Amino acid sequence: MALQKIIVIDDEKVIADLICLILSDLSFEVLCAYSGEQAIEMAMTAKFDLVVVDAMLPGINGIETFDVIRKTQPDIIGLLITGHADVDLLVEAMNHGFSGGLKKPFDPNEIVSAVKEAFAIAALREENARLKTLLPMYKLGEKFISATSLNEVYELLLDSIEVQIKVPSISLMVFEEEQACMRVVESRGMDKKLADKVAIKPGERISGWVYEQGEAVILNKNNQSESPVSKYLDRSDISASISFPLVGREKVLGVINISQTIKDYEYSPSDLEMLSVICGQAVMAIENVTYMEEREKNVRTRVLFEQYVSPEIAEILLGSCENPMEIGGVHELSLLFADIRNFTLAVQHLSHHDIHLFLTEFFDLFSEVVFSRKGTLDKFMGDAALVAYGAPIKLENASDAAIYTAVELTKGFEKLCCKWLEKYDVFRNLGLGIGISRGDVLFGNVGSSRRLDYTVIGTDVNIAQRLASSTESGKILITETVYNDVKDSFPMQEEASRILRGLEYEIKLYSIQAEVVTISCDHQ
Repeated sequence: MALQKIIVIDDEKVIADLICLILSDLSFEVLCAYSGEQAIEMAMTAKFDLVVVDAMLPGINGIETFDVIRKTQPDIIGLLITGHADVDLLVEAMNHGFSGGLKKPFDPNEIVSAVKEAFAIAALREENARLKTLLPMYKLGEKFISATSLNEVYELLLDSIEVQIKVPSISLMVFEEEQACMRVVESRGMDKKLADKVAIKPGERISGWVYEQGEAVILNKNNQSESPVSKYLDRSDISASISFPLVGREKVLGVINISQTIKDYEYSPSDLEMLSVICGQAVMAIENVTYMEEREKNVRTRVLFEQYVSPEIAEILLGSCENPMEIGGVHELSLLFADIRNFTLAVQHLSHHDIHLFLTEFFDLFSEVVFSRKGTLDKFMGDAALVAYGAPIKLENASDAAIYTAVELTKGFEKLCCKWLEKYDVFRNLGLGIGISRGDVLFGNVGSSRRLDYTVIGTDVNIAQRLASSTESGKILITETVYNDVKDSFPMQEEASRILRGLEYEIKLYSIQAEVVTISCDHQ
């Protein structure tokens, strides 16, 4: 069997080459392209099974590149790489045929999982596509596969049965987990008020028996006494009926009931076979629509969730089956707290729109730097933020990562203030105070059954916060534990020990030397 062929497209050569290396180890044939144009040219001479493409390519972007390649390779599947969580972009990508997306930064396991999921979705699509050949004479397959909602599938199913078997009465019953019974979701020739009242549990009456056993039942007047469900027969006006289970991959989804009142009418094995073919297609369409709806819902949930917590915490909370209150534990972490100094005074001179815009730019910068250093963004608090290093992502040098983050944040913040100085002189007085500590803290869910917060709590959290709020603008203060971790990696200077508010003992402190982080605005 030929290896599945993947093309990775990213204008950042390091990222493209890294993804190619990771996927090559999984027995895929992988090629790299560093622009959309180069990828399109390669696709003209080679057939690919999967495109992994960055959304923000220079020139022709990732979605456009995928569209061009699909014109000559319509069966190709796509995986979109984005630099930020944008629901509209992901939905647009899905509408263009992408199977999923990856948000930077990501680790090798995420890449591997996303590629495997993309191929799994492709396999599901291929399986559904094969259904189109089951009833070519009736052209039903294409209609079922193109259905975009469960109601559309239900209507198609009953319409098809009406046309092919010509029955006066049909009901579709679907099992509802919450009520633990089957309810009528679509019917023909049945009083709607009566249909709304029907609720049959597994094992009850004919439909319940068919659902529980997963076996179809034909009942004709001349042989119905031989049926295992003959004891449930109580309508003398029905001359023939079929109850057919909708059997999915893992469970029975519901039951189709058809009945005839014409005297001496009988259903035959060919009617049962036709019903089997139609219901088989309907089941595949139901599972496909359900899967895509759940997947789109999960994508939206994850993307929206990651607007409020870090991707790592979102992964834990969305993927955990545990009691939410039991998620977490005591960890030795490095904690970084950053606080915008003099911001309270500055906001008096800014419009609400500009306050929101500035904070958005600052927190965008903050998130990008933190995530690039594998930090876990615990929360934003007004004009401040808290970051943990060492959990849930394990880091060998957590304090180093915190220091690098602090340096990059300080530089980035000064550049941001320089930009805003062109509009408001008050930004000359703004600065970023950063405190870093390390110690044992509780990292996990706290709160009540009605309101939870996945956060970090402990003395060293308070120390980092006190340091950030008490230090000078542009200065990075660290505790002795952090100093011992990084003293050989960064230029430091010892600061005067002090007793911080809320503590009963002195804290020995150090700071990053000014020349490491100081920059100046070009126009100053």
